[in-house]
Amino acid sequence: MIRPSTLLPASLCGSFSLLLAATSMAATLPPGFAETKVADGLNPTTMTFAPDGRLFLCEKHGKLRVIEDQKLLPEPALDISSQIDAWNERGLLSVCFDPDFARNGWIYVYYTHNREPEKKDHTASNNRVSRFTLKGNVADVRSEKVIWELNNLSKTGWHNGGGLVFGKDGKLYLSTGENAKDANAQDGTNLLGKLQRINKDGSIPEDNPYYKEFEGNNRAIVALGLRNPFSLSVQPTTGLIYVSDVGATYEQIEGYDSSVAPVAVNYGWPGIDGRSKNQNKPKGYREPVYPYDHGRDDGLALCSGGFYNPAKPGAGAFPKEYTGKFFFGDYKGWIKLIDPAKPEVREDFAKDINRALDVEAAPDGTLWYISRGGIPGGSDEANSASTNGSLWRVQWTGGGQAAKLAVIQQPANANLGAPLGVVKVAIQDSTGKTIETANDTVTLTLDGGVLTGATKIAAVNGVATFPALAIGKPGRGYTLRASSGSLAAASSSTFDIADQLAAPAIAPASGKFTGPVWVRMSNSTPGTTIRFTTDGSAPGASSPAYTEPFQVSSGTTTIKAIVQRPGLTDSSVTSSSIAISGNTAYGLDLRPPVSGLKLPATAGEGLPPTLSATGIFSDKNLTPKAGVVPYSLNSPAWADGAETQHWVILPEAGKIGFAPTGEFKWPGGTIFLQHFEIVTNQATKARRRLETRVLVLDATGSFGYGATYRWRPDQSDADLVDAAGKDEVLKITDASGQTKEQAWSYPGSGLCFMCHTPNAGFVLGPKARQLNGEHAYPGGRKDNQLRTWSYLQMFTEALDESAIAGYARTCRVDDKSASLEDRVRSYIDGNCAQCHRPNGTGALWDARFDTPLAKQGLINGEVRNTFGIENGKVVTPGDLEKSLLHRRVSSTSLAEQMPPPPVARKVVDSVAADVIAEWIRSQDSK
Repeated sequence: MIRPSTLLPASLCGSFSLLLAATSMAATLPPGFAETKVADGLNPTTMTFAPDGRLFLCEKHGKLRVIEDQKLLPEPALDISSQIDAWNERGLLSVCFDPDFARNGWIYVYYTHNREPEKKDHTASNNRVSRFTLKGNVADVRSEKVIWELNNLSKTGWHNGGGLVFGKDGKLYLSTGENAKDANAQDGTNLLGKLQRINKDGSIPEDNPYYKEFEGNNRAIVALGLRNPFSLSVQPTTGLIYVSDVGATYEQIEGYDSSVAPVAVNYGWPGIDGRSKNQNKPKGYREPVYPYDHGRDDGLALCSGGFYNPAKPGAGAFPKEYTGKFFFGDYKGWIKLIDPAKPEVREDFAKDINRALDVEAAPDGTLWYISRGGIPGGSDEANSASTNGSLWRVQWTGGGQAAKLAVIQQPANANLGAPLGVVKVAIQDSTGKTIETANDTVTLTLDGGVLTGATKIAAVNGVATFPALAIGKPGRGYTLRASSGSLAAASSSTFDIADQLAAPAIAPASGKFTGPVWVRMSNSTPGTTIRFTTDGSAPGASSPAYTEPFQVSSGTTTIKAIVQRPGLTDSSVTSSSIAISGNTAYGLDLRPPVSGLKLPATAGEGLPPTLSATGIFSDKNLTPKAGVVPYSLNSPAWADGAETQHWVILPEAGKIGFAPTGEFKWPGGTIFLQHFEIVTNQATKARRRLETRVLVLDATGSFGYGATYRWRPDQSDADLVDAAGKDEVLKITDASGQTKEQAWSYPGSGLCFMCHTPNAGFVLGPKARQLNGEHAYPGGRKDNQLRTWSYLQMFTEALDESAIAGYARTCRVDDKSASLEDRVRSYIDGNCAQCHRPNGTGALWDARFDTPLAKQGLINGEVRNTFGIENGKVVTPGDLEKSLLHRRVSSTSLAEQMPPPPVARKVVDSVAADVIAEWIRSQDSK
């Protein structure tokens, strides 16, 4: 499958002798980057990373090699060399992984099948796609299932193609060359020179654009007009597919969107090479995303590329400005990159590579490339064999590798049980520079004592921050020890814990309230007694001992408290002045710290296998522990008819940065829970629990991880869903006794980040406009949630309760007391705003309720895909047929509905669809 001869006629291939010698050598990289040769002696074509970080590399003669922990394993995962035609550009061409790989172990390979090995004229071969089952690092040859057969190849060995990826729509895309026969590219009676879209079982999706026009397997075609598309790359966040196509004069990156309904596209070959000029454009013609003249632009053949969107960036990850970029390699010996948002601007990255083939970004954020090496020239021999290929790993060093830890903010002397102050530990290179891409977990221990508080924190921008450490034993000369993997460090100076006790905490602190207040006192030092007064006098040994929370119901009360323990000096005095001007009870009396939580700071530390093991609930009836705060949303997201419950847990010292509009600023370590139940029989009101989702914020409060727990049939507990997710068919009986089936998907952890994006604030539901409403609390109380949260000291500063009524609030879509406009805008805020906002995916309009209607881009707003509707808009006043908002919410087609796969709903929210329709019709007169 070797690529250079695809570029020029064989008579002109002598130019390849100008390439570098066949020995592997390091590339020239920009400052701050370093590379390591991982393996050599290869006969490589392409490579693909598995979701778990292993690299699978295709060798041309039929061996699929595995690189694990940066080492080439001696035995191949798959050896189909006996079936392979490896002549010229043929061979084992590519590999990709099933979207449910973690569960089913399926891999797909694209290779040239040699049907009659005894024939020597190379006319008994065709390319095919087969599925194998991988167990560990071995795929059983006997597990092969051929799912797709392509047309027979001629005796010409060039222009085979070979790209293979899964799109965001869950379909398998493959690219084929025209086998050096130009006319094939525009001929709908064969599969050569095409981009194809099939189901993973080899069947053809009925929504393919040529499904009714073409016949047989040709219905799989979604794009014509390709010359020699060696590889396909998909951007996981957007579903954008790039085709790396070797043209005659121009190398071309072509684009196709797998996140929307498939459309018929024509890339123009052979009539158009590069950008169109005065040629007749075929129907569906699409200009290349980025073409370059391989003569004037110092190119040779565009081999392959990869999007830089690492799933779990590590210490070697590239700086943030590279995220989302597309890196591509040319056989001339270089790697460059473009930004899909501005593809006309090309940036240089690496040069002096001995024939760059594939380029791929690893989950940890390093960049890998293949150097082909081999025989100079474009002969059959040169293209058929090589043992000089090598594999390289490029990482950001910024001056060096992670070499040490350093305590950059030291612990302070403190009283017994008092916080040591914020402690920070940096992950640094050998020069002492913090590696800003590092997010490894750092653990703190104490010489000669025990630390209380969070002692394991994941680094953010290379720094782990420990905000609330304390020590319960007095002493002098304490030293903190930090560790992360093999790296270790100690605090540079010792510190002392005095024998004076830390002052107690009083909650609530001083403030004005409009209802009875329950007072709680605490301190972290064991064996102590808190003594207090409520008349403003100084507390002493004869003052009452605090044993349990007590109520203050009227007037102004000044509470003072100290901590005592025999043999130690009394603490200083803590004071709280509480002024009460009303008698309306708050939703909850108290918010003590939640004890016994078992959720780790990062998902990499291992999650509890069951919901009960998380320590959040006190029983299987979902009774939350004290301190777990329930909440509800004014406009909840549609959940296929299921009902949801919500809870939040703040870390003990954590407070929320309140904002009347936009998003809150959440403290690191906050935990959110969302529980789903569904009525399975409308007549009897029988119901069942489906799942409980957990979202845990990292130390910054702006990112984190998610997990899903699926409830067992007997409802006794819920089990952790693996990363691949889980599907189930529910039986739902309506009020008339009719039973229907309803699909339900339990999302794997990776799907959390499809919606919970940093651009949306990561936390999607709770914010002022969603919480500014009444919640029914346990015990029968109802209260405005912002009022209760402020009373519970959940915000960094107490709210002025009189101002709460003036804050904006969303409403339910079925709330007939609200205006149609507010109901619709609240609904799209709760269901769409995580993506449809500035800098969001698909953000041609703004779904946020905070944005005035006139600025949202809803009315007559442009859309990316009109689905063939002339003058289709987001909302066309008075015209449902041309209003894509209504079409999207009313559809169950994976290509049309919103949200799109893989987080798609299965059931239409008919109430919302009707309300949106009524609102659109009401716009007719405006």
